[in-house]
Amino acid sequence: MFDDGVFPAHVDKTDVRHVETLTGALRALDYEYGGGACRDACVALLGWANPLLGTGAPGVVLQRLQVAIADLNNLAGWASFDMGLLESAHRHFGRAMELARASGNSALEANIHYRMGRVHLHYELPQDALESFQRGLPIAQASGSTLAVSILHANEAWAFAKMGAERQALRQFARAQDEFERAEAEHAPPWARFFDLADLVSIGGMVHTELARNCDVKYARTAIPLLTRAIATGGEDASRSQSFRLAALAVNYLVQNEPEHAREIGEKAIALSGPIRSARTRDRMRPLKQEADKLRGNEAADELSSRLGAFMRSPGAA
Repeated sequence: MFDDGVFPAHVDKTDVRHVETLTGALRALDYEYGGGACRDACVALLGWANPLLGTGAPGVVLQRLQVAIADLNNLAGWASFDMGLLESAHRHFGRAMELARASGNSALEANIHYRMGRVHLHYELPQDALESFQRGLPIAQASGSTLAVSILHANEAWAFAKMGAERQALRQFARAQDEFERAEAEHAPPWARFFDLADLVSIGGMVHTELARNCDVKYARTAIPLLTRAIATGGEDASRSQSFRLAALAVNYLVQNEPEHAREIGEKAIALSGPIRSARTRDRMRPLKQEADKLRGNEAADELSSRLGAFMRSPGAA
């Protein structure tokens, strides 16, 4: 991939493109196969790229290099999070933030706040997540990126829904939709290209799923079509994203007391998640098992709970 220990005497745009191109390839691996498919390579590439910052690159090249290495750290942090390596994730996100600020790239800085918030959200710390998203919002607005603003509003809605704050969740998601429509003609930077229509609709489904669990079962009726649409829209999407959507869809069928449907969809989520090198795919099955266990005694729910338990205890794909 790169020559270990061999650094150019003079850094130019070619060297920066090298980092950018490899980061893009590693991001594609993470998206399709999970953080375990790219994390070690991200760390190795950082070992080659970091010394470039001290080679006296000219101003314009240095700024682009800072952005490239910040983005690589952002990816390394995300891949570490996906593997459950929290200390490493926080360290990489912190370094990414330093370099994004040094380069003056506020859109990237806002994206790092989003990713740090998602770590909190995953570990059921919605208030901490909300604070991260809210710290990122003025930075995203100052960057002029409506897509960055949409990402943060959508995730604010998710955090509010986890907290049972129904009105705030619906309001913030409506704002995310408005900003997304305005961003359609925007050229997205590589770290934000994941956020397409399928992802927006998917987060809407996650918001309504949390509201169904925390506020009113009626939200399962709106979550189901949203998640079904996200699954169909993201038909060629990464297996990890689709497994999350399927698991959430199955949750809603359990909330509606339709365990047979839930078992069928839950089994699809498990099958899709199996080969992915990601601790998160197992963690994200926890709400589905919790809902299945509430229907203990029902054959379909018990069978799904048993399958989920075995899957969650299994090691990730090597």
